[in-house]
Amino acid sequence: MSKRKIVTVLVSIGVGLWLGACQSSDDKVSQAQKDLQKAYATTSDEQSPKDKQLQEYVESTPDLHRVSWKVCGDGKLSVTMNEQINKGCNETRNKPAKGFFQPAYVWGPVDEVKFVNKRHFTPSLQIAGLFVKSRGCVSLGKPGEENFYRVAEFTLEKNANLPKDAKSELITKEEKKQILNATIKDADLELTSLKNFGVSSNGLIPTGSTCPTIEQWQKGF
Repeated sequence: MSKRKIVTVLVSIGVGLWLGACQSSDDKVSQAQKDLQKAYATTSDEQSPKDKQLQEYVESTPDLHRVSWKVCGDGKLSVTMNEQINKGCNETRNKPAKGFFQPAYVWGPVDEVKFVNKRHFTPSLQIAGLFVKSRGCVSLGKPGEENFYRVAEFTLEKNANLPKDAKSELITKEEKKQILNATIKDADLELTSLKNFGVSSNGLIPTGSTCPTIEQWQKGF
């Protein structure tokens, strides 16, 4: 609601209270609350086109699930550089924190979360992927067919046991709206970077799908 309309509503309520001095205080307060609620309801459709599109996106897509993990022994440079912070573990934090990773978000329903490994070009290493049976990652833009989709990847010693510490949780509709809004902004930034510079917003050249199925991942996608 615009400031002008809020002021108009409040003034009209104030005048009504003054004219209705013969009413009891409780009746006047009750009527004022009803008038204000009605005024807000009648102007609730005053959204910008972007806000409307975002709201339609939220309402028309499945529930969102947050996928978190903790994998120790990951040999990625981004993990080992922060070993003093994360004790050598690839671990997520819901809120951004130095040395930790952001969780992944997937379209529900989520039926299973599991780790899968594949051969690596180095004999002493193996690659482990964290897969979620869902309708795909939010980064894909829209829900897909139900399948196992990779949300994270880890470089482990060849004989290391596959990790087990991962979970998913349903998030609220309000948080879903915030996540989708941020995703849209990130996608706009990525498209601009790719178009103008030919690289991702992090300065790297894209190497393939960010959310492959197990079959695509095993083939190298």
